Amino acid sequence: MTSSAPVIEVTVFGLSAGAVFGLLALGLVLIYRTTGVLNFAHWAIGLLSMVGYALLAKTGMPPALAAVLSLGVAVFFGALAYRLVFRRLNRANQLIVILVSIGLATLLSSLAQMILGFEAFTAIPPWLPVDDLRIGRVNVRSTEIFTAVTAIVVAFGFLVWFRASRTGRALRAVAQNREAAALAGIDEVRHSTIAWGIGSALAGLALLMVLPHSGGEQGAVITTFDLTPFGTLLIPAFGAALVGGLVNLPMALAGGFMFGLARELLVLAPKPWSDMRASIAAVLIVVLLLLRTERFFATRQELEALEL
Repeated sequence: MTSSAPVIEVTVFGLSAGAVFGLLALGLVLIYRTTGVLNFAHWAIGLLSMVGYALLAKTGMPPALAAVLSLGVAVFFGALAYRLVFRRLNRANQLIVILVSIGLATLLSSLAQMILGFEAFTAIPPWLPVDDLRIGRVNVRSTEIFTAVTAIVVAFGFLVWFRASRTGRALRAVAQNREAAALAGIDEVRHSTIAWGIGSALAGLALLMVLPHSGGEQGAVITTFDLTPFGTLLIPAFGAALVGGLVNLPMALAGGFMFGLARELLVLAPKPWSDMRASIAAVLIVVLLLLRTERFFATRQELEALEL
């Protein structure tokens, strides 16, 4: 088939998926850059927003309002995780931090399943308009366009806030040199809690953009597979974060789109390349780890601060 329509359709879908990866990656980078925690519980914390949305939607609340309010669940549990758990860990021992975050992910995943009554299937309505749009010969779904646009707007708004606001500057100061920030009167614990709250909200938003709309106009179904501690989207999100060395926020967003496009465009590739769609994220992560991309974006002070 010589028509360009399939390429455009897959590209739009790839950009939508990449937007979700980018939002997840921004949260991962913000948390790691500010507090030195490689947060493997990121998906599980965002998942609690999804559970909150499912419960609120069942009460008859307008889905859009339920989606907005449910972001507060992720903010609460993200801030709580830092205050009660990660604040007390020695960040110089990353192995312990990673093991604790994996344990927390399992705990929160089990909590989500318990709240939903350990049901195999939980129906949830969409909160975005779900329509099939035809532009010329191209068929796209409205949620794919909305997801990509919303993610870009939210991400760039966040990046501007991070650069220009007083709180954003304080977060950068904590990331660069915790001792100097403390001497300047910046409350490290308070701002680290803010970072965890914002990062967790980005995770919740990413999940709310994709999961309720996977079934089209009829809504979607949350299965036990979706309630796993890590989910299928966390690995590409970590890969996107690694594009910026886990410290560069704009590159993490760009990495999200890169991973989304790479994964979806492989659908159009001939075999055996098309069969690599599921494993392309793992391959790219290995390459990025070998390249040690953090040395291109982080100063020596920032790298030392992450170890304290």
